[in-house]
Parts: sequence; C-alpha cells; structure tokens
Amino acid sequence: MKISKQMIFTVLFIVSVVFIFFVGRKFDPQTGARNFIITSNGVSHFRKGLDVSGGTKLVYKISYDKYEKVYTNPTELAAIKKTIETIIMKNIDSRISKLGVSDYKAYVQNLDDQNYIVVEIGGIADLDQAKELIGKTLELEFKLQNPEEPTKTTIAARKLLANQVLTEITKDPENIQKMLEGRMSENIYHTIYTGNTLAELPDLYKTNPKLLDDAQTGKIYGLIEGNYTTIYQQGDSALTQGTGVRLDGYTMFRVLDKKQGKDLSGNAATLYVFEDVFVQDRETRVAATDGQTILNGAYFKFANTSTSELGEAVVVINLDEKWKEIFCNVTQANIGKPMAIFVGGNLLTAPNIQSKICGGTAEINGSFTSESAKQLSNALNEWTLPAPLILMQEEKISPSLGDNALTGALRWWLIGFVAIMILIYAMYGVKKMLLTGIVLISFLAVLAAFMKLTDYALSLSGIAVIILSIGMGVDANILIYERLREELKEGKSMGGAIDNAKDRSWSAIRDGQISTGIIAFVLFSMGTNVFKGFGSMLIVTMLLTLFFNVPLTKILLHAFFVSKKKAN
Repeated sequence: MKISKQMIFTVLFIVSVVFIFFVGRKFDPQTGARNFIITSNGVSHFRKGLDVSGGTKLVYKISYDKYEKVYTNPTELAAIKKTIETIIMKNIDSRISKLGVSDYKAYVQNLDDQNYIVVEIGGIADLDQAKELIGKTLELEFKLQNPEEPTKTTIAARKLLANQVLTEITKDPENIQKMLEGRMSENIYHTIYTGNTLAELPDLYKTNPKLLDDAQTGKIYGLIEGNYTTIYQQGDSALTQGTGVRLDGYTMFRVLDKKQGKDLSGNAATLYVFEDVFVQDRETRVAATDGQTILNGAYFKFANTSTSELGEAVVVINLDEKWKEIFCNVTQANIGKPMAIFVGGNLLTAPNIQSKICGGTAEINGSFTSESAKQLSNALNEWTLPAPLILMQEEKISPSLGDNALTGALRWWLIGFVAIMILIYAMYGVKKMLLTGIVLISFLAVLAAFMKLTDYALSLSGIAVIILSIGMGVDANILIYERLREELKEGKSMGGAIDNAKDRSWSAIRDGQISTGIIAFVLFSMGTNVFKGFGSMLIVTMLLTLFFNVPLTKILLHAFFVSKKKAN
C-alpha cells in the first residue's frame, strides 16, 4: 500500500489535535519526571513559564565562615568564593532541571558587597516545596582535631553563638530538632531525655535538681553556663551520660512532659521528658587543610558504593585532580591522627590516618548496610554543596501576564489570523484564503503538539513568537502564490504551474527562513532565559515553515485547483 503525502499530513494533524486536547503530563515527585497521562482537559496541561504562571523567589546567602578563617589573603579568598559560586550555580541548575518545575531563573546578585544566590521558580506557589527543592544541602566536610586550647576570645565567640541558638529556638520551640539538624560539626548537640533517676542525667541536672522541678512545661530556659560532665559516643554522634569527661559550655532546655511515677527502686518520683541543647565552649575539630586549601566537597566528583576488605558496605568518594592533590597533602601531614568525615553536619566516621592517600578516592565506612550505603551515595551525588546556603528571603512572585495570559495570546493570534485572511482574500480570492487558513491552523496544531511533546515552558517570549509566526508562516504562501501567478501568465497548466511555483519560490523561502534561524540561534546562545525561550521557539517555527507549511501548501493547491479541474 502506497502512503500518500496527503495521508501523512492528515494523520499528523489528527495526532496533533488528539495530543493537544487529550494528553497531559503529571509530575512524579519520586523520580522528578513529568510523565504523559490521558486526560479530558489536555489544554490545561501545557507547561507554563515563570512570567505566565508565577512562582516563588528565594534568596540565599552562601556561608563562607570556614573559608574566611583559613584564607586571610583577600585575593585568595575572593578567588575561592568565585569558585564556590560557580559550583553552587551549576549544582542548582542540575537540581532544578530534574524536578519538573515549569521554568526558573538562577543568578548571583550583589548587595552591599555581598553576593547572594537568587532563584526564581515557576509553577511552584508552595514556598515549603520550593525550599525543599533548592535549600537541601549535604555539605561534605573533612575535619582534624583542633590543636589549640580555648582562649577568652574563642570562648566569648562560642557564648555569642550559644545566645544566637537560644534566640532561634525560642522563636520556634516546636522545631528545635529541625533547626539544629546537621550542626554537630559545630559542637552543638540536641538531645531528648526520658526518666527521673539522677544517674541517667548529665551532671548539670544532678547538681541542680530544682532546674527541672521548677520548670514550666514547654518554656525554654537558658543559658545555663557550666560543666556538662559527659562523653561523646564513638564518632561524636550524640551525647551520653555517666563517664565523667568534663565538657564545658552552655545549656538551654525545656520540659516536654512532667508526671508522677516511680523510679527504678519503686520509690515515688517525678518522671520527666525534656530536651536540651548543649553548645560546647570550643570547636573540637577544625577544617582539614594543607595550609593553602580547605579539604571539603568543593572538588567532589561523584560517590558510589563498594565493599571494604572486611566485606562491609562502604561509600567511595571520587575526587577530581585538584582535590586528589589536596587530600594527598593533608593525609601525609597528619599520619597517625584521626580524620573526621561529616556529611550534612553529622559525623559518619573518624578513622586514624594510617598512611598518605593519593589515589584519588576516599572511603567512608559507617556500619552501612548495602541499602544505606546506596542512599548516602545517591544523596551525596544529588545534594552535596561546597558551602551551606542560608535562606535570607522568600516570597511569592505574581505572573507578569496573569492567569488569562494564554487566552489573551490566543485572542490576539485570532485577530492577526483574521486580518491576514482578509488580506489574502483581497489579493488572491476566497480559495487561497481558505487554503492559507488550513495551513496556518494545521501549523498551529503541530506547533502546540510539539510544545507539549517536548514539555516546552511557554513564556512571554514564546507567546510573542507564536503570534509572530502567523506572518512568518503566511510569507511562504505569498511567495508561492506570486510565482504561481507568473507561471499561469506564461500559459502553463495548473498542475505544472503549481509544481514550478513551489520549486522556483523555494530558494527565496529557504534563504529567508535560514536568515531568521541564524538570528534565532544567536539569541538562543546569549544564555538568558528570555532570549533562550524566544530563540528556541523561533527555530522551531522556522523549521515547521520550511518542512510543513511549504509542502502542505503545494498539496492543498493541487487539491483545490487541479483535482477539481480534472473532475470538470
């Protein structure tokens, strides 16, 4: 069976219409994909850009604290900050691209000599969702034991930090754990205790029993300055009680529940459930450095799972060439000393350095199962940043075009369409007016189906191109019609005249469209979303004009004129 060109164009048009009205997309939060679905309201499923749908604006400050402690040379510090900004911007771009948002812009903005990361996300009005997508950070840190003893200056700085923590948790006591998540690397600990036996509690409470007796449920108390008398578990992962290692610092607490019961000996006692926050008066570990560069996730490439010599599941961090050199220098200078590896502020392991490690990989062993090792590896690959992001501002942004943007665009497209039909009627008559209308409507249907197929985010610039496409599309028709008129004047048959008109006008149509395509490519290459949206849509309309409008116009000319002439 021979498939004719008329059949191909007819099927293409029908498929496009079905795709427009009965196919949609649904975002899968697990995979980040926007999967196709069948729907009765496919028109509402077109992906909308930031300026059409509105969205969320988030402003982040990059925390350079640990870098500023190491890099005292302003030139070196500025270079490091620039590198970190580049890495973070690349990471954010990759992160958002996988999460199914309509449109986004991310850029660095300088305010008061401080650079901020500004992220505008289209299609997300839920601020919590947006913050979860962008702000999630698993900072990869390598730390060595702090060789310096506390001084009055360092203790004063830690007390200031403790006061800041107290202010934070007082504002939102129900979310203390969430606020302090990942801050163990700063020697800040959050613990929930249950019980009443003094032996179960840190010395702070043993020596001050009235602290709990007099405390009102839910109220935060602090700062209580003094000795905690406890010890870290293996790996500093949490605070435990009863071993008599002196820890000085600042405590704040609140009672969650208080009721009468019995202690372990069966005696009447008050039972407590309370949580406290302890800020040690010193940092026990400092960032690992070779004297010039901090060893952290700035040069991290990717993570994967493996098995240790003992058959245990481990996570292997792969390093780039720069990081490989730094890691080699750090391990060589600290043989015999423990190196702590933190991910997201939580300590995973703190093995002693047995020898210099210069092979380009670092192994994390933390009593993993195969599944937990895989989870950590995936998290590192997706969420690791070289420095933490601090959310400074959040707001919803309104669409610049409003909810009726697409309706308005369609209305203006129809106005332009009608104006062109009137012009074609005046110049070439009713048949060619109808022919041109069929070509333009088919062109719009295929273009809309393509947009949905590719999940193109329809923005202001894209809408402008769609409206302009009426004139661009009909330009090819006019060139063919003028050539056809010339061929008929020379006395050629209608069929031959149509073929010659299409062939003779092709070079002019092609050159004009290629010129437009070059401009579109330049705009697309300029990098900003506005130009990319305009340029990409212009390229698509140019290709459709060449390979859809022109052949369809020739087919319809034969159908409108040649076939009817033969029938007579």
